[in-house]
Amino acid sequence: MSLATITPAALPSQAYAHTADHDVQLTADPAHWRPVRGIGTGWVKPHAGTGLWTSPVTAQRADRTPSDSAWLEWCRSEMDTDTAGLMLTEILPTGDARLLLIDDQAHLAALIDAYPAEPNPYVPHRNGGLYPDWEALAADGWDGVYLTDRGQWATRLPRGGPDLYGWDLESCLWLRPAYVVGRTVQASAPSKAGAA
Repeated sequence: MSLATITPAALPSQAYAHTADHDVQLTADPAHWRPVRGIGTGWVKPHAGTGLWTSPVTAQRADRTPSDSAWLEWCRSEMDTDTAGLMLTEILPTGDARLLLIDDQAHLAALIDAYPAEPNPYVPHRNGGLYPDWEALAADGWDGVYLTDRGQWATRLPRGGPDLYGWDLESCLWLRPAYVVGRTVQASAPSKAGAA
């Protein structure tokens, strides 16, 4: 089975959420890129603090800058987090970015078949501790993995086979810095009353 991909042009507009004191230019500087690292055995996500996570822009201002994102919406609805004061930076894929697509469980299974991580003995349930080898994907020239909303629900708690439980929402994991940083603006978070 071949791996499912998405073209950079088809990738929904992406935003990186961060605090105002974060130097977002470091995100795009290859000299400061935090290469994706595994945790020794397979895991649903690479090691914390490596790669870059973005999510789709869900609202825009009149000048087309992002005002909200799927990540900020999730933080407000699921974690009751106050997202006021957070910043959103546009992340624009380069035209030659190689992006994998996970839109269903079969896409994830094919990815694991092609790039299997060492099984995680601490995850014996459901999928046998099988996950993609995130480092091997990056080393083989893949720039990102885009999980659609449909794919997130299909891989959240499947009856059997591999899962991505913990990704929680539609998002893109950038394995390599195959993007440019766009404009940075303050998020326009709704009030607590409007977030419900």
